[in-house]
Amino acid sequence: MSARNTFCCVNAGNCPGTSTNCNRRFAWCTKLVKPFVFCVITSMLAMSVSHLCDKYSASASFKMIKSDLGNLRTHLETLSLEVKNVMEMRDELKSKLKEVGNVIPKMSEAILNLRNEVSEEMNLHTKNLLKALSPETVKNMVRNELQTYDADKTGRTDYALESSGGAILSTRDTEPYSTGAPVLNLFGIPLCQQQNIPRAVIQTGVLPGECWAFKGSRGSVVIRLLGQVHVSGISLEHISPLISPTGETATAPRDFSIWGLTDLEDEKPFSFGTFTYDNTGPPLQYFEIQNRAKEAYEIIELKVHSNSGNPEYTCIYRIRVHGTLNRK
Repeated sequence: MSARNTFCCVNAGNCPGTSTNCNRRFAWCTKLVKPFVFCVITSMLAMSVSHLCDKYSASASFKMIKSDLGNLRTHLETLSLEVKNVMEMRDELKSKLKEVGNVIPKMSEAILNLRNEVSEEMNLHTKNLLKALSPETVKNMVRNELQTYDADKTGRTDYALESSGGAILSTRDTEPYSTGAPVLNLFGIPLCQQQNIPRAVIQTGVLPGECWAFKGSRGSVVIRLLGQVHVSGISLEHISPLISPTGETATAPRDFSIWGLTDLEDEKPFSFGTFTYDNTGPPLQYFEIQNRAKEAYEIIELKVHSNSGNPEYTCIYRIRVHGTLNRK
């Protein structure tokens, strides 16, 4: 190629008379170099960015941020679930409130009806009560109570009563207690000291001192009834603390048992039960037997196992035996 053509190619065809062939070669060079340079620069930038990413991802800060983002995602999921539950609870609460709103009028109506029924029942009960407490009714009640009290205080037949045919057969090995027993006088002169004999327990007297006293807190008395009796209950009586000289009743029996015997030496007696007398209760206390016997008994034994606290002696004022007389 001539010097002119070379100059023209170097000056990009700006000289006059530049040939078309020179322009074509320069355009081809331009198309080849630009993509190559762009690829080189792009590769260098990609390598730099990759190196920076690898360097940053290996640092503790990146790991911390990644962990925090994971925790945040977990919390967001939990919060989303809780919000969902709250929405469901809200819907359920709305449903319940709606049901309550429907029930309240029915409850109000039911309460009103109940109040009306109670008011009617109270009025009827008041009328019946006023009618029952009429003067004539009260008189009849008092009369019946007085008749019961006159009928030996119980209204039941006492088959152990001495004046009706009862008798004391034995006191076993019970040791009597005589200290403090009343003294018999003649014209004010003391003659002898009256013993508290076992017969007192089947007699009608229940004044202070009219009892059978025995030493300690354990004793026994065997009673023959007026006949063969189907025993149904026992009444045990002690004096009231209101008339007690000391104001207390610690000598009263507490735990005791009742037995049915075929004879005085019966080795297999029938147990009617074990009972407890409460000296803080009424003086006369009734005890229904715990075990009912098929046969009637004429001999009854009372065994005292403890008293109400007195360490020296025990007093039995009266025992009554109730039931049905066997008339065969």
